[in-house]
Amino acid sequence: MKNCVAVNELVPRKQWTVGCIYIDNRTKSDEMRILHISDIGLPDPRVERMALTMKDEGHELVFLGGKEIRGQHLDAFSDTRFIPLGIGPRIAHDPLIKRRWLKAIQKVNPDVIHAHNVIVGHFLLDTDYPAIFDDHENLSRQRFVFMSRSFLRRNVSRVILRKIPEWERDMARRYPVLVTSPGAATLYDDYTSRVGVVNNKPFLREVEWLQSPSNRKGLVYQGTDFSERKFSPMRDMTGLDRLLSFDIVAGLPEREMMMTLARYRIGLMPYLPHPFQLICNPNKGYEYLHAGLQVVVNRNYANLFEDNQYVHLFSDYGDIVEVVESVRDVPGAEIMSLARRKYIWDKSVDIVKEAYRQA
Repeated sequence: MKNCVAVNELVPRKQWTVGCIYIDNRTKSDEMRILHISDIGLPDPRVERMALTMKDEGHELVFLGGKEIRGQHLDAFSDTRFIPLGIGPRIAHDPLIKRRWLKAIQKVNPDVIHAHNVIVGHFLLDTDYPAIFDDHENLSRQRFVFMSRSFLRRNVSRVILRKIPEWERDMARRYPVLVTSPGAATLYDDYTSRVGVVNNKPFLREVEWLQSPSNRKGLVYQGTDFSERKFSPMRDMTGLDRLLSFDIVAGLPEREMMMTLARYRIGLMPYLPHPFQLICNPNKGYEYLHAGLQVVVNRNYANLFEDNQYVHLFSDYGDIVEVVESVRDVPGAEIMSLARRKYIWDKSVDIVKEAYRQA
């Protein structure tokens, strides 16, 4: 016999509305085997933070990914496995790929599955596994990324592009959903009320060791975008290097990255405005703040940093220089202190746990 328990509303809007969910006869001390599945590999900060949240509760974590596993940032998983995924139409229609993944899942024998995005998550729809749908890429709203590719790659992607909205809808109707922003949560209003928002912020333990040096100066951009053949539409920085002088930091291990960022005064999120920015949640803004930097970012991201005097908004490249020049010097430790209070994963732990209770 299963027990019915009330679910308290954790956050405003339609997230985790009061209702009735069912739990089996496990006691709280029982260890679960939780399987995280993803179309990409490791390291992946969000995937690992989700896993570490439940590892701290005493559960066992296993990872199954569709791309190369190059290591772990947070050492959350006791076992990691790689299963080639295929591309484009094969993911949507090749039964061999689905069977291969379901066989790998069956070998793990998980109590619950945490599915990251729909590319591999949709394989679960014909199974009875309890699951969580962690939609942290909002792929159905990234059609513009696929359509900006070469003609051949666009053709390969068309079939799967048509399937993604259907998969997202079906998964949301069946499983509790986690997203990265309030804007992304509204995408599921027509399908479910079981939506929790968990921003891409670091655990306090990831950043509390960092101190601010006294000789900070200059501007920095964290990321590999400038080494790509062209900018992604939602990360377009065309012409920025003609307006501002800044350094680029990329490819460093996490601790070394944070220590390097801490040497600067201002961190740039200088993307030209794009509608997708209203629902996405980049890591780098929070990392800048935890490194003691003030942040310059376009107005589409304002909802992520409400009432933060260290975040400075520009409208387009017509005013970005003026905004940068208006940033007054502030001690890095002061900015770090605010970040440690406001922008940490620890504040979202209960939302993640609630998703597991509902799954």
